[in-house]
Amino acid sequence: MKIQALYDLQQETNRLFIAGSKFSKGDPRIQKFIPVFNKLGEKAPVFKKIASDLEELLDADIQQSAEKLTAISTLLYSVLYTQGETVEADVEEKIQQPTVDINNVNTNHSYMQLKPVIEALTVSSSGRLEVLKDAFERKIFEDSRTFHYLVLALGDKYSELADYVEKTVIPFIGKPVVSFLIQNFTFEDRAENVRRLRLLNKLKYEKLQETVDKIMSLSCPNLQAEAVNILSDNIANEQLIIELADDKNKQVREAAYQALAKMNTRNSLEKLKDVYIKNKNKTSLPAIACALASTRLPFFFPEVFNQIIRTLDEFVSLEKDADNKQFIDKFNKLSIEIGILANKNNEQIIEFFDKIFNGKKFSEILSSRKNASSYNIDSLTDAISASLDSFDNEKVLNFYTHSRLEMPDAAWKEVFCRKFLHKASENGYSKEKIYDLFAPAFDKKIIHAGDLHFLLSGNQLCQRWIPKIYEIFKGNIKWDYRFDCALEIIDACEPDRCEKFDELMVYLTGKINPTEAIVLYKLMIKRKLPDCFETIYLMASKVRTGSYYYYHKLHESDLWKSFPKDYAPKFKELSEQTNMELFNIIVEKIQSAE
Repeated sequence: MKIQALYDLQQETNRLFIAGSKFSKGDPRIQKFIPVFNKLGEKAPVFKKIASDLEELLDADIQQSAEKLTAISTLLYSVLYTQGETVEADVEEKIQQPTVDINNVNTNHSYMQLKPVIEALTVSSSGRLEVLKDAFERKIFEDSRTFHYLVLALGDKYSELADYVEKTVIPFIGKPVVSFLIQNFTFEDRAENVRRLRLLNKLKYEKLQETVDKIMSLSCPNLQAEAVNILSDNIANEQLIIELADDKNKQVREAAYQALAKMNTRNSLEKLKDVYIKNKNKTSLPAIACALASTRLPFFFPEVFNQIIRTLDEFVSLEKDADNKQFIDKFNKLSIEIGILANKNNEQIIEFFDKIFNGKKFSEILSSRKNASSYNIDSLTDAISASLDSFDNEKVLNFYTHSRLEMPDAAWKEVFCRKFLHKASENGYSKEKIYDLFAPAFDKKIIHAGDLHFLLSGNQLCQRWIPKIYEIFKGNIKWDYRFDCALEIIDACEPDRCEKFDELMVYLTGKINPTEAIVLYKLMIKRKLPDCFETIYLMASKVRTGSYYYYHKLHESDLWKSFPKDYAPKFKELSEQTNMELFNIIVEKIQSAE
């Protein structure tokens, strides 16, 4: 026989879980069930127990209410689950274990506090991540009623939200979430299951090994790749991971490469070295190189390094009539393999890079295929930079200082000249030393004013740069950000009124498209150039078209707030004549100024 009171009470306990257990004290909706279950208790002791627990819940203070509510809910679910629609007298009840340990139950937040958070975890809408970040700051996720929804969010289609829950929220909560991660975990190759597995490992789930063993017996490459990472935490799994480096599945293989580097033993690195040297599959090379780059390679460095040297020799030995595809393939292979040299800090690597930078043959082959090499040059410069960044500063600075003197004018020379400039600045080179080192590169147009601009913040530009900066304004000018940087450099290095700078600004008013002159306008006002407002007004009145970037910079700029109020009617008239919204915005900004 179905006992309706059980289901009605279940609804009321669910209500309290959402609203907060602190609202249970003296709750009249709960009170009405006590006589009902006392009567039912005459036939079955379990109902007497429910009535007694309800009385305790009604009298409990806030600190005890969560514990009492969970106990009643557990008993209630147990009766409904084990007895079905009928309950027989004198039958011993088997209590189900609660999902949350009683010591971790927290239901002190109100339903109004939880509702937007639960919606953000379950309903697709904009701004959800911001809601979660705010809730995290307010410690809403300490409430155990959010745990179920947090785990569901690991499968959210918005990966940034799922990442935030995985990497920030759930680790903050810790072990109380483990039971929710286990619930509904399936051995299916979905991202949410991979996230659950990763978290179970992070939270040290006691039965994780059993889960990993089952995953490795199935065909689930995504889960298996994560399982391989977990296995690498135990040296006892070394041989298994060595074997997995030859697995037929690419994803599992590549996870094994990274695991071998992580284990960093002689046997694991020997396998990784062999995989690299014997590799014939170019699609696997990036993963192998990434794994080798992550270790200092305490064993087998000479063998790996010699292979990279052979790859360089193959590239520079290309025949002049080799087709572009062959050139690009070998160039890309070299770039990938050079990435392996990161984190090694070996003196031989410095000598190797010197050979590349200053090798005439290497420079010639790059120059002979400018179209092909310029398209892929970033991958090579990034790989070399990553390796150099792993060396101590003194070695890198000595290398750059030496190499810049000998380096041919190859397509990549400017990249490394900029990197050297930043390194010199970071290490506190004096203004004079920076000028002596980099003025020749500026003269050759290897670096430009835009590259020097960052030195202003550290007061690392000396007056000797100013004549060179003025020179770039001679001849035809195709305006871009470098000229803006040049104006700001002169302004910073010539703090007092300067006739030459004034003349330059006046000259430029007739040369620059008025939409591009924002920096010029600001400096004219700042330096109180005679008739600056009238000059700017006349230039702005000619605005009709311009690049999207500069045109909208004119909209956004606050320089118009510096204008005298009597210019508002003038710009209003321009707005009426041209029907351009820009001039209305300028009017508003002039009028809004204090």
